[in-house]
Amino acid sequence: MTPDETVVLARYVRALCPQQKFDEYTPDAWHDVLADFGLADARAAAAAVARRQPFVSPAEIIDEIRKIRDDRASSYQGPGLSAEIPDADPDDVQAYLSALRGMRTRAADGLEMKKRPIAQLLAGVGREIPDEQRAVRRPGPLGAECPKCKAAIGRPCRTPGGAERAPHTARSSDTDPVAERAEMERRRAASARHLARAESDEEAAS
Repeated sequence: MTPDETVVLARYVRALCPQQKFDEYTPDAWHDVLADFGLADARAAAAAVARRQPFVSPAEIIDEIRKIRDDRASSYQGPGLSAEIPDADPDDVQAYLSALRGMRTRAADGLEMKKRPIAQLLAGVGREIPDEQRAVRRPGPLGAECPKCKAAIGRPCRTPGGAERAPHTARSSDTDPVAERAEMERRRAASARHLARAESDEEAAS
């Protein structure tokens, strides 16, 4: 908030609370306290406080602004739907968390949260993986069902008593490259079918 905007806020609060005492130094003092906040949020906060009581202080305005921003940030997701998808790789934890924080900040600032088209979100699904990356992304022991304890794909091996344990030796051995390639092709084909259905639904809805 600029000094001029603080003058506007002080006049607004004086109009809300005519019995509250102001002088020519009030805007300067208020600016020292409220400079980090926007005028629109400060006005909304002052009005909310004035509905409850006859006097409004800068500290009460700040408390109300924080409530307003918290409410916006907590409701940026619609009923079961996200207005935005974090624009970051979920495997990159720091980048993903940074994207989430950015979304919450924009929501708290009252900025419009835009949905990203289905086709854009799924653009990378089913794309060919280069050979050099395929070698790096080869699934580990959890990428196959354990032949000893029958642990499912993605689930840890377990002892006879049910406790988690390190993968069994049979599960840790190299997988059949032919079977692995077939599984990757199956997954890519399933992703491509899903993308085609999503694009068809999107076109039908438009």
